[in-house]
Amino acid sequence: IPSQITGIRMSTASVVYVVCFGCFFCGYHAITQINFQEHYLALIKRYILPVQLRAYPGHYAEGNALLNFVVKYQPERQPVLRPHHDSSTFTTNVCLNRPIIDYEGGGCHFIRYNCSVVENRVGWTLMHPGRLTHYHEGLRTTKGTRYILVSFIDP
Repeated sequence: IPSQITGIRMSTASVVYVVCFGCFFCGYHAITQINFQEHYLALIKRYILPVQLRAYPGHYAEGNALLNFVVKYQPERQPVLRPHHDSSTFTTNVCLNRPIIDYEGGGCHFIRYNCSVVENRVGWTLMHPGRLTHYHEGLRTTKGTRYILVSFIDP
């Protein structure tokens, strides 16, 4: 794992990893809209892939992330996301703003494992397999506006 990563922790169910990448991913614009796709893919290959290889041994990914987007959760518009599988080999979900201060509620719940990740720190990344095993949902945002940057890696 690159030395620039400031922290890593496993969930109690050992099914998802939350990793801090400092401030690399903090911003509210879609990656392609700000012409950052090339740089963003380089960050994925340099920082995300080493963690992915350690978290999920024997499962190699190339780091192609063609679908990178910001999701905006608000109680009155889109407070939740229904249970689903992602169209990716694995997915990253980066917290872009401050829980409790900017929003309340929210998070990601992995149904099969009864495991939730809530109140993540800004810049911390939730990483999990996308297809088949990690059926999940976006938990209800109850106040404010929650932003996350989602990447489907190796669709």
